[in-house]
Amino acid sequence: MSRKKPEDRRVVRTRRTVIYTFLLILIFMYISAHAQLEEERAQALQAETLETGNAAQAGLAAGQEENGEQVMEQEQEQGARKAESQEGLILNPEDMWCLILTNAQYPIPEDYLPVLKEVPGQGQSVDERIYDPLMEMLSDMKEQGLSPVVCSGYRTLDKQEMLFNRKVSAYVKQGYSMEEANQMARRLLSIPGSGEHCLGLAVDIYCKSYQKLEAGFADTKEGKWLREHCWDYGFILRYDQGKEELTGIDYEPWHFRYVGKAAARYLKETGMCLEEFYIEESLYG
Repeated sequence: MSRKKPEDRRVVRTRRTVIYTFLLILIFMYISAHAQLEEERAQALQAETLETGNAAQAGLAAGQEENGEQVMEQEQEQGARKAESQEGLILNPEDMWCLILTNAQYPIPEDYLPVLKEVPGQGQSVDERIYDPLMEMLSDMKEQGLSPVVCSGYRTLDKQEMLFNRKVSAYVKQGYSMEEANQMARRLLSIPGSGEHCLGLAVDIYCKSYQKLEAGFADTKEGKWLREHCWDYGFILRYDQGKEELTGIDYEPWHFRYVGKAAARYLKETGMCLEEFYIEESLYG
């Protein structure tokens, strides 16, 4: 067996060294390139995340700004309505005719006599000053397929007294004492000498499908419409539910009183009845 010469062994070692060195360089270059690539990816991801965050913040800010503007507009509208309510209703002497109050404590002046105008096809009359708004309200109801009927308008003081006495007599026949009968009748009818119908400013309305002056009228389409829209024409639901102790009259969802558009809107917004309005404005004499 022949032995390698020392020179050959040196050549082999040199070659191995060169090869290993080259491999190490390649490995180092690979590691460096991979590290740089990972760093670039991390930077790109960070930039994308930052951009997304900025966009989200911008969108949120825009949304908040838009919502803020909407809220501000709503608050301004509410503030305007509240300010209008807080300022109260500006009363002009020429408007007081439709705000006159009559109840058990405030009788109608003996010389009060309205100028009347007949409601076509209804067999009833009203103060001529409320004729146009009443006819407009009835016409708008009919255009929407409703069938309002004015079953009671102006009454003379004599007729009001006759109706009251008839109701008292009916209760007495049922076994109630005269005092009890009077108290019960007062919850349903104005006492002699008073009564909104005697002013010519009030009407009782029912409908063709419900021809009764009962609480059930409130559940009819006509009753619901009137409660919602009567104030647009200057009328109010005069004897509302929850106001019985103030008005002295039981709930009457069919009884509508003209007070003028401004006053009707004010009473609707404040939720007051006419008695409360008189107290607020110090109109009681």
